Amino acid sequence: MFKSTLPPPGRVPTVRGESSKGAKLAKRMRPLRQILSAEATLAGLLDRRQREVAVLQRVRESLPPALAAQVGVVDARPPELALIAATGAAAGLLRQRVPALINILQRAGLEFTGIQVRVQARPGGSAHHKNIAKQLDSTSAAALRGRADAVTDPALAAALRRLADHADDPGSGAAQAREGIEQQDPE
Repeated sequence: MFKSTLPPPGRVPTVRGESSKGAKLAKRMRPLRQILSAEATLAGLLDRRQREVAVLQRVRESLPPALAAQVGVVDARPPELALIAATGAAAGLLRQRVPALINILQRAGLEFTGIQVRVQARPGGSAHHKNIAKQLDSTSAAALRGRADAVTDPALAAALRRLADHADDPGSGAAQAREGIEQQDPE
Protein backbone atom coordinates (compact mmCIF):
# COMPACT_ATOMS: atom_id res chain seq x y z
CA MET A 1 0.00 0.00 0.00
CA PHE A 2 1.01 3.59 -0.50
CA LYS A 3 1.70 5.58 2.66
CA SER A 4 1.35 9.32 2.65
CA THR A 5 4.37 11.11 4.08
CA LEU A 6 2.91 14.59 4.01
CA PRO A 7 3.27 16.59 7.21
CA PRO A 8 0.14 17.64 9.07
CA PRO A 9 -1.38 21.00 8.07
CA GLY A 10 0.39 23.99 9.57
CA ARG A 11 3.74 22.26 9.80
CA VAL A 12 6.47 23.21 7.34
CA PRO A 13 8.29 20.20 5.88
CA THR A 14 12.05 20.18 6.30
CA VAL A 15 14.67 18.53 4.16
CA ARG A 16 17.46 16.53 5.74
CA GLY A 17 20.37 18.76 6.51
CA GLU A 18 18.19 21.89 6.29
CA SER A 19 18.66 24.21 9.18
CA SER A 20 15.83 25.57 11.21
CA LYS A 21 16.64 28.90 9.52
CA GLY A 22 15.16 27.57 6.25
CA ALA A 23 12.01 26.44 8.05
CA LYS A 24 11.64 29.88 9.63
CA LEU A 25 12.04 31.50 6.23
CA ALA A 26 9.31 29.27 4.80
CA LYS A 27 6.99 30.29 7.65
CA ARG A 28 7.59 33.98 6.94
CA MET A 29 6.69 33.69 3.24
CA ARG A 30 3.41 35.42 2.42
CA PRO A 31 1.20 35.36 -0.63
CA LEU A 32 1.89 38.10 -3.18
CA ARG A 33 -1.64 39.50 -2.81
CA GLN A 34 -1.04 40.01 0.92
CA ILE A 35 2.25 41.79 0.25
CA LEU A 36 0.71 44.07 -2.38
CA SER A 37 -2.29 44.96 -0.24
CA ALA A 38 -0.02 45.98 2.67
CA GLU A 39 1.47 48.81 0.58
CA ALA A 40 -1.04 51.66 0.01
CA THR A 41 0.03 52.52 -3.55
CA LEU A 42 0.16 48.91 -4.66
CA ALA A 43 -3.15 48.15 -2.93
CA GLY A 44 -4.81 50.86 -5.03
CA LEU A 45 -3.39 49.35 -8.22
CA LEU A 46 -4.52 45.89 -7.16
CA ASP A 47 -8.06 47.15 -6.46
CA ARG A 48 -8.15 49.00 -9.79
CA ARG A 49 -7.04 45.87 -11.66
CA GLN A 50 -9.67 43.74 -9.93
CA ARG A 51 -12.37 46.29 -10.81
CA GLU A 52 -11.22 46.38 -14.46
CA VAL A 53 -11.25 42.58 -14.69
CA ALA A 54 -14.79 42.43 -13.25
CA VAL A 55 -16.04 45.08 -15.70
CA LEU A 56 -14.27 43.39 -18.63
CA GLN A 57 -15.90 40.09 -17.73
CA ARG A 58 -19.37 41.73 -17.72
CA VAL A 59 -18.69 43.44 -21.05
CA ARG A 60 -17.35 40.28 -22.71
CA GLU A 61 -20.32 38.21 -21.46
CA SER A 62 -22.69 40.56 -23.27
CA LEU A 63 -20.81 40.57 -26.60
CA PRO A 64 -20.51 37.95 -29.32
CA PRO A 65 -17.38 35.81 -28.81
CA ALA A 66 -15.54 37.12 -31.89
CA LEU A 67 -16.04 40.73 -30.79
CA ALA A 68 -15.39 40.01 -27.10
CA ALA A 69 -11.92 38.66 -27.94
CA GLN A 70 -10.97 42.05 -29.41
CA VAL A 71 -12.10 44.21 -26.47
CA GLY A 72 -10.16 45.37 -23.42
CA VAL A 73 -10.66 47.83 -20.55
CA VAL A 74 -8.44 50.90 -20.26
CA ASP A 75 -10.12 52.65 -17.34
CA ALA A 76 -13.04 51.40 -15.27
CA ARG A 77 -13.57 54.43 -13.03
CA PRO A 78 -17.10 55.86 -13.12
CA PRO A 79 -18.75 57.87 -14.60
CA GLU A 80 -17.22 56.91 -17.97
CA LEU A 81 -15.85 53.51 -18.97
CA ALA A 82 -12.94 53.51 -21.44
CA LEU A 83 -12.68 50.45 -23.68
CA ILE A 84 -10.14 49.56 -26.35
CA ALA A 85 -10.78 47.62 -29.52
CA ALA A 86 -8.13 45.83 -31.57
CA THR A 87 -9.42 47.05 -34.94
CA GLY A 88 -11.49 49.87 -36.34
CA ALA A 89 -14.19 47.41 -37.36
CA ALA A 90 -14.41 46.05 -33.81
CA ALA A 91 -14.58 49.62 -32.47
CA GLY A 92 -17.45 50.39 -34.83
CA LEU A 93 -19.40 47.35 -33.71
CA LEU A 94 -18.67 48.17 -30.09
CA ARG A 95 -19.89 51.77 -30.51
CA GLN A 96 -23.18 50.45 -31.89
CA ARG A 97 -23.64 48.40 -28.72
CA VAL A 98 -22.78 51.19 -26.25
CA PRO A 99 -26.40 51.90 -25.13
CA ALA A 100 -27.04 48.19 -24.46
CA LEU A 101 -23.72 47.84 -22.62
CA ILE A 102 -24.50 50.82 -20.39
CA ASN A 103 -27.86 49.26 -19.46
CA ILE A 104 -26.25 45.88 -18.73
CA LEU A 105 -23.54 47.46 -16.57
CA GLN A 106 -26.07 49.61 -14.67
CA ARG A 107 -28.22 46.54 -13.96
CA ALA A 108 -25.09 44.88 -12.57
CA GLY A 109 -24.68 47.76 -10.12
CA LEU A 110 -21.90 49.60 -11.97
CA GLU A 111 -22.56 53.32 -12.30
CA PHE A 112 -21.34 54.18 -15.79
CA THR A 113 -23.09 56.96 -17.71
CA GLY A 114 -20.99 56.69 -20.85
CA ILE A 115 -18.53 54.48 -22.68
CA GLN A 116 -15.56 55.77 -24.62
CA VAL A 117 -14.22 53.41 -27.31
CA ARG A 118 -10.63 53.70 -28.50
CA VAL A 119 -8.82 51.79 -31.22
CA GLN A 120 -5.48 50.32 -30.26
CA ALA A 121 -4.12 48.13 -32.99
CA ARG A 122 -2.17 45.22 -31.65
CA PRO A 123 1.24 44.57 -33.15
CA GLY A 124 0.98 42.30 -36.14
CA GLY A 125 2.05 38.72 -35.79
CA SER A 126 4.08 36.92 -38.37
CA ALA A 127 3.67 37.94 -41.97
CA HIS A 128 1.18 35.87 -43.91
CA HIS A 129 2.94 33.69 -46.43
CA LYS A 130 1.36 32.78 -49.70
CA ASN A 131 0.71 29.08 -49.95
CA ILE A 132 2.20 27.65 -53.10
CA ALA A 133 0.40 24.64 -54.47
CA LYS A 134 2.35 21.40 -54.43
CA GLN A 135 4.14 20.97 -57.71
CA LEU A 136 4.55 17.83 -59.74
CA ASP A 137 7.77 17.47 -61.73
CA SER A 138 8.24 15.40 -64.89
CA THR A 139 9.96 12.56 -63.00
CA SER A 140 6.97 12.20 -60.66
CA ALA A 141 4.58 12.44 -63.63
CA ALA A 142 6.46 9.60 -65.37
CA ALA A 143 6.27 7.49 -62.20
CA LEU A 144 2.51 8.12 -62.00
CA ARG A 145 2.07 7.04 -65.62
CA GLY A 146 4.07 3.87 -64.93
CA ARG A 147 1.86 3.04 -61.96
CA ALA A 148 -1.26 3.79 -64.01
CA ASP A 149 -0.16 1.15 -66.55
CA ALA A 150 0.40 -1.39 -63.74
CA VAL A 151 -2.93 -0.80 -61.95
CA THR A 152 -5.81 -3.13 -62.85
CA ASP A 153 -8.56 -0.73 -61.76
CA PRO A 154 -9.42 1.40 -64.83
CA ALA A 155 -10.86 4.31 -62.80
CA LEU A 156 -7.74 4.55 -60.65
CA ALA A 157 -5.50 4.30 -63.72
CA ALA A 158 -7.42 7.13 -65.42
CA ALA A 159 -7.14 9.30 -62.29
CA LEU A 160 -3.37 8.71 -62.12
CA ARG A 161 -3.00 9.64 -65.82
CA ARG A 162 -5.02 12.84 -65.32
CA LEU A 163 -2.82 13.77 -62.38
CA ALA A 164 0.31 13.10 -64.43
CA ASP A 165 -1.11 15.20 -67.30
CA HIS A 166 -1.47 18.19 -64.93
CA ALA A 167 2.30 18.17 -64.43
CA ASP A 168 2.96 18.47 -68.17
CA ASP A 169 0.13 20.93 -68.89
CA PRO A 170 1.76 24.33 -69.66
CA GLY A 171 -1.40 26.18 -68.50
CA SER A 172 -1.46 24.48 -65.11
CA GLY A 173 -0.69 26.32 -61.91
CA ALA A 174 2.31 24.07 -61.24
CA ALA A 175 3.96 24.97 -64.55
CA GLN A 176 3.27 28.67 -63.99
CA ALA A 177 4.72 28.47 -60.47
CA ARG A 178 7.88 26.77 -61.79
CA GLU A 179 8.26 29.46 -64.46
CA GLY A 180 7.92 32.20 -61.85
CA ILE A 181 10.59 30.57 -59.69
CA GLU A 182 12.91 30.10 -62.65
CA GLN A 183 12.52 33.78 -63.59
CA GLN A 184 13.35 34.88 -60.03
CA ASP A 185 16.37 32.57 -59.70
CA PRO A 186 17.88 31.81 -63.14
CA GLU A 187 20.54 29.40 -61.76
